[in-house]
Amino acid sequence: MDRFDVAIIGAGASGALVATHLQRDAQTLRVAMIDAGARAARGLAYGTPYGAHLLNVPAAKMSAFADDAGHFTRWLQSRAPHLTGKSFVPRSLYGEYLADVLTHASSSLVRVSGTAVGLTRHDGWEVHLHDGRSIEARTVVLALGNLPPADPLRAEASDAYLADPWAPGAAQGLDRDATIVIIGSGLTMIDLVLALRAEGHRGVVHAISRRGLAPRAHAPHLPCEIELPEDARSPRAMLRWIRRETAARDWRAVVDALRPHTQGLWQSWPLAERRRFLRHLRVFWDVHRHRVAPEVALQFEELVAAGHLRLHAGRVQSMVRNEQGVAVEWIDRKKGERHVLTAARVMNCTGPASDYSAIDLPLVVQLRRSGWLVPDELRLGIETDCEGGVIGSDGKTISGLFTIGPLRRPALWESTAIPEIREQALRLAQVLREQHSRSAVR
Repeated sequence: MDRFDVAIIGAGASGALVATHLQRDAQTLRVAMIDAGARAARGLAYGTPYGAHLLNVPAAKMSAFADDAGHFTRWLQSRAPHLTGKSFVPRSLYGEYLADVLTHASSSLVRVSGTAVGLTRHDGWEVHLHDGRSIEARTVVLALGNLPPADPLRAEASDAYLADPWAPGAAQGLDRDATIVIIGSGLTMIDLVLALRAEGHRGVVHAISRRGLAPRAHAPHLPCEIELPEDARSPRAMLRWIRRETAARDWRAVVDALRPHTQGLWQSWPLAERRRFLRHLRVFWDVHRHRVAPEVALQFEELVAAGHLRLHAGRVQSMVRNEQGVAVEWIDRKKGERHVLTAARVMNCTGPASDYSAIDLPLVVQLRRSGWLVPDELRLGIETDCEGGVIGSDGKTISGLFTIGPLRRPALWESTAIPEIREQALRLAQVLREQHSRSAVR
């Protein structure tokens, strides 16, 4: 049985950044990265085949290394000199960058092809794979990334209902003029609409979400410094403050200036206030915080203006197969009226699943049953400590079990973008190296 110092479960951006930082300064660590055969470092976001899928932030903010902000820009210009730090580049290109960084970090990294389905605890950990193989590791890092969305309709997947918008061929196999219904109006919806257009679809797409809001666009603005109010201990107080600040300057500058403070604000709010934020304000925060590239925004606006994309505020009640396709019944949020749309395909774009009490991946189920993974009360991820250590059902941090990225949202809130994940990866690598050094001395 192969033995490693660290086993990273997941080979997307989170896993690649942990591996890169672990190997950057500690070549003596034996590190295994376990994945199901996907290209390393891509994950859902950066494995897209569509050039129209652009990064949601400029290249200058996407370095893999916090201490070398220009790293990605230099890599980019060595391949495409016309691109700059201000460019919003294809996400697939960023996936190539992360894969290149990972390759050059160390030649001693071992990629293990397979799906982790469970863990056994000994002096360290035994990671069980789907085909009966297993590896041993002193430490395990759960780098699961974003999972496919939960199914709001709990319907059986078919050619007429796509529960996972990232499934291969999601935008294919449709008549050019077919009517499409998308549940959700966030970033995933925009990605899917662009994929449909790239595949030649020219029919009408109806996007239905609770409030009918779509992500806003990036635009040039002057950065600003802010001073948080003394009464920042509730979402309502922060909303009042944001409204005052944005009355005097570009809202993008205010939202960007808040970014270094959001984790602290989130942690200062009691559970009841966090719940209020999620119920009443999250959607407004998300559409302003998670913006799209100007080029994407322009395409989006053109599609809306031409009537090819129609946004609706409401809730889908049911869908029924018929001879024309699928009859989708939904209720208008403002008027309370019931409507029926007939579509060739319904697509679920409600955002990544985060309720780990309901996720049925074999690994998650086994960890949950063993008391080694505890879903948080708000169903945003799992319980972790300040270093990303996983907290068990007894309320104690589990020795040698860590996580990174989206699973840490309950403790950090901001835990899905590259700038946050690279900081987590750097700190986690430091913690693991220190543990390794202490063990070597004993």
